[in-house]
Amino acid sequence: MKKFIIYIILAVILVFAANVIYFAFHVPNTAIINLNGIITEYKANQIIEDIKKAKSDTSIKAVLFKIDSPGGEACSSQRIYLALKELSQKKPVVALIKTVGASGAYFSACGANKIVAYPTSIVGSIGVIFETLNFSQLAKRIGISLFVVKTGPVKDVGNPFRKPTKKDKKMIKNLIENIYEQFISAVSKSRNIPIKNLKKIADGSVFTGKQALKLKLVDSVGGEKAAEKYIKEMAHIKKITFENISEKKSLTSNILNTISYLEILHILAQPTAKAIYQ
Repeated sequence: MKKFIIYIILAVILVFAANVIYFAFHVPNTAIINLNGIITEYKANQIIEDIKKAKSDTSIKAVLFKIDSPGGEACSSQRIYLALKELSQKKPVVALIKTVGASGAYFSACGANKIVAYPTSIVGSIGVIFETLNFSQLAKRIGISLFVVKTGPVKDVGNPFRKPTKKDKKMIKNLIENIYEQFISAVSKSRNIPIKNLKKIADGSVFTGKQALKLKLVDSVGGEKAAEKYIKEMAHIKKITFENISEKKSLTSNILNTISYLEILHILAQPTAKAIYQ
């Protein structure tokens, strides 16, 4: 029995020592940050926090930004783009579009030094949309109205209990056109595509990765292997060791992530400018 206990203790010591040796010689040099699903304010906050961690960690030499998203809130997408752009000026950042990298997700990807996709990835959908539900006809039919006191004719734009007016539509059109101009300006600078040429394809159209390569929206359709090759070249790394920052979440963070599904429903329903592929 004593021998058995000694063997157990020795085994535990050996496992512990092996782990210490492994982590001592396998220090991660490349961070993985994931963008999955619809982009909300909460998700943008999480990703920007991950970007800050990668930026401050001296052992991290590069970042692989993995994308599988149709986009989402325009402002949240722009915030991720700006954070990635700032990081890419200090450390190489490669965006890898997996299944979908459209609209706001593509906006975000433009903050990277390189954008890689697969031949059948869905890329693009460069554009902005404003939408909200309207119950005006139904409300009139069943005798429901909303009491509103406002300081201007467009103050309650998006009010579902009244029909949109010409002033409403004009104001919203100006709003989304301005956001659209900011979107294509970011793409133009990132991809080195003249705005005049970019506008020909920036009408909400989506493309396969193979088509996007011809249009210069991505740098390669070689998938993860191509992304790793870019990282090695730009960061001067011979062997890549990954650390998935996005997976290192606390219990509280995971609970909040569940709550974020309610936020997704909220942004789909609320009247706001969205950069999303639907």
